[in-house]
Amino acid sequence: MKNGRIRATLLVLILAGVGLAAGCGSGPEGKYRDPTGMANAEFKDGKAYLALGAYTVDGTYVISGDKITVSGKNFGPMIASPIVFTVNKDGSIDPPRDSMFPRLEKVK
Repeated sequence: MKNGRIRATLLVLILAGVGLAAGCGSGPEGKYRDPTGMANAEFKDGKAYLALGAYTVDGTYVISGDKITVSGKNFGPMIASPIVFTVNKDGSIDPPRDSMFPRLEKVK
């Protein structure tokens, strides 16, 4: 009888862990924007898209801890390369202090 309870408990714990991992989503990947819609960012499959108004650039990104580092060849005076965003606990991202980007909220 004890083996049956242990197995059932273990199964419940495993399923709870899988459910929790699935519920966490894909982390920082996804679309972000500011409340005005003028600043946007998208991170998907290692590719990044950043926009400030009509000024847009494409690049790549790497996630390390709570940092998203975006780099690109065609970045210009409005967006530095690399630019490092910090992922906040609420899911929003903050740009560096010297950036023209505002805080961006994740689009649901």
